[in-house]
Amino acid sequence: MTDSTVTKPAVLPPKGLLIALAAQLPLLMTSLPLRPSTAEVVAGALLLAAGSVLNIWSERLFRRDNVGVCPFTRVPVLVTRGPYRVMRNPMYVGLVCLNLGVTFLSGVLANLWSSVAYFIWLHYAFVLPEERFLLHELGGAFADYASRRPRWLGLRHFSPAEGSTKVEPYREGELHHR
Repeated sequence: MTDSTVTKPAVLPPKGLLIALAAQLPLLMTSLPLRPSTAEVVAGALLLAAGSVLNIWSERLFRRDNVGVCPFTRVPVLVTRGPYRVMRNPMYVGLVCLNLGVTFLSGVLANLWSSVAYFIWLHYAFVLPEERFLLHELGGAFADYASRRPRWLGLRHFSPAEGSTKVEPYREGELHHR
């Protein structure tokens, strides 16, 4: 399969992050002046650092193995090193951490909804379709890896090899609706 056989979504995850961050602005503006607690600032800084590290580390592993960073692109090998040893989607976890970090840094915890909405969007618009794509591209290697690694950090019950969350086979052109 080549990159041209799959129509990529119009909004990719980094742009989705910008939208999620912009969605926080109304509550931020009505909460001025911002007065985050020390604990919120520390939590926000740690989340921003974790999100940055996860994304940079993951991106470098992909580049080193000549794997496309954009969703639904070239996958010559399955990356299983680094953060991929503990979860299947460290880049997406990192993006959610970045959004959460901004929420905590601002101290406007009512904006946590933005991270929840972003997480749900990533899960349904990218994670599930990408799993079908990877199963098609890499077959048993991905199925075996997915059976041993959680989709999301600490959520082991999400596996394509288990019950109703089983990864359905990929069908050509199926991803164009996203």
